[in-house]
Amino acid sequence: MADILVVDDDPVSLTIVTKILEKEGNTVTGCSNARAAIEALTFHEFDLLVTDLIMPDHDGFEVIQAARNLRSGLRIIVLSGIDERVPPELTMQALTKLGVARMVRKPIKPAVLASEVLAVLIGG
Repeated sequence: MADILVVDDDPVSLTIVTKILEKEGNTVTGCSNARAAIEALTFHEFDLLVTDLIMPDHDGFEVIQAARNLRSGLRIIVLSGIDERVPPELTMQALTKLGVARMVRKPIKPAVLASEVLAVLIGG
């Protein structure tokens, strides 16, 4: 179906997201840090980037910026454990300015992630 790059510093979250997306028939490349993700973006054309925001050293914002510089049309979904007291609309307004299509809050619900990925891949 799609070639997807997943970036998350939490190995459990990375494994869960990878398995959910592979179960849907996608090819998934997983990276546990921003540096590896930026390298992958440099050498491979992905259909979709799914990235965590909060990571040590380099964060998801740097991955998004690199994606915009290297692959301007790449579709992006953000995974976020941002405090639920922050209204999702405010967070999404800020992310939309960076070219992010959707945000999926952690903890990840498989059906929600699969649905959001499909919506973004078919142009929603």
